[in-house]
Amino acid sequence: MVRESTQEDLQRMKFALNGESPWDRMKRKSKDEPFVPAGVALTCFALVAATVGIKTGNKVYANHMFRLRVAAQGFTVLAMVGGSLLYTYRNPKDGSVVSE
Repeated sequence: MVRESTQEDLQRMKFALNGESPWDRMKRKSKDEPFVPAGVALTCFALVAATVGIKTGNKVYANHMFRLRVAAQGFTVLAMVGGSLLYTYRNPKDGSVVSE
């Protein structure tokens, strides 16, 4: 007979396997690549500001905020790719970048 696992049981199993909670993992990844959360925050800000611009009828402001949102999304993607490349070519012993 198979016992149904509760959400709490599943969370405990994930923590036991990974050794860190989801919140700890998010904090660690934010320290490793600080530009990614900054880009996400800027993207969210621009989207909310564009929504406010539309609601108030200020089309020029809303259009600028939509452009800022696109730029912030591009920045976030570049930060993710750059961080990925950095971790791919980084020396795990001392943290220096390995040149080939």
